[in-house]
Amino acid sequence: MILPESKFFKSSDFLVSDGNIIKDLKIAYQTWGKLNAKKDNAILICHGYTNHHFPEDQNVGWFNNLMGFGKAVDTNKYFVICANMLGSSFGSTGPKSINPKTNLPFGSDFPLITNIDIINTQKLLIENFKIKKLHSIIGYSFGGHLVYLWATEFPNMMKSIVSIAGSFDKWDVSKEKIELIEKPFSNCKNWNNGHYYSLDSSEIDKALIDYRINVLNFYGFKDYLLSLDYSLERVNKEVNKAAKGWAKYFDPNSLIILRRANLNSSASNKASKIQVPILKVLAKSDKVTNMVQGNSTVQKFASLGINCTFIELNTKFGHYGPMCEPDEWSKELQLFLNNNDNII
Repeated sequence: MILPESKFFKSSDFLVSDGNIIKDLKIAYQTWGKLNAKKDNAILICHGYTNHHFPEDQNVGWFNNLMGFGKAVDTNKYFVICANMLGSSFGSTGPKSINPKTNLPFGSDFPLITNIDIINTQKLLIENFKIKKLHSIIGYSFGGHLVYLWATEFPNMMKSIVSIAGSFDKWDVSKEKIELIEKPFSNCKNWNNGHYYSLDSSEIDKALIDYRINVLNFYGFKDYLLSLDYSLERVNKEVNKAAKGWAKYFDPNSLIILRRANLNSSASNKASKIQVPILKVLAKSDKVTNMVQGNSTVQKFASLGINCTFIELNTKFGHYGPMCEPDEWSKELQLFLNNNDNII
């Protein structure tokens, strides 16, 4: 996996929820299309937990089936922005960044960020473009949760939100689950409590590849490849190749830090602040965000009088399904975005 070159937004003295200050904040991002004179055609895309900020790219794009010229998210019409999350490993300030106090990578000493910190950095980027209101915010998986937080924290900054395979609440994230993420790495001899960067990391790299293989299989990627009539040997090679390419970039500290950011993250307490239409997309076969959660969220919106369109996908490919079978819902997405044209 080779990522294209990023653009960077920089800011100083970013205050984190835990009271720490990130002196030199850097957010990697990419844009597509052109911002119009009114600055009202911008769409923000929020990526997933282990994903990157290149949703539309010939080689590594994860949203290619739904974004591009003439597609649902039409880059002829919209100015699309996607920023790498704070704490991630694809160019934004994260655990691999240098801690000015030690002149070494932060590692596990990276500030204890929350999801609100993540969307606050995205807000800084949007404001840097002098955009007052986004045409829409679209999020997938982890990003599908962030869009709800956007709608509750900054309800006047968008015309709509689209949550794809995203949870309204992250109450299922517990300290025990965070420890399960950390355990395979902490068992490696050179983990050094997350400060492994100058040591032999071969054992850690192997644990990271194994983690990614398990995720790809659980999300439905392997099932999708099998549906293409590939041999099992070829499928396993493709999964291993994808995992190894990803592991070259991703820091296991980011897995832990971003998982902690989800601890007790919920939009429930401020749900009544949501003022915009919602498009919620969820596969019936999703093992990550299940239909019980999905239906509960839709019922909550209905009780609050929030306009929510719920698309239940029949795809067999679980969490990966919305990305690999766009024909199930691309027209609905396009219509939903077009309807924003009439919203002031």
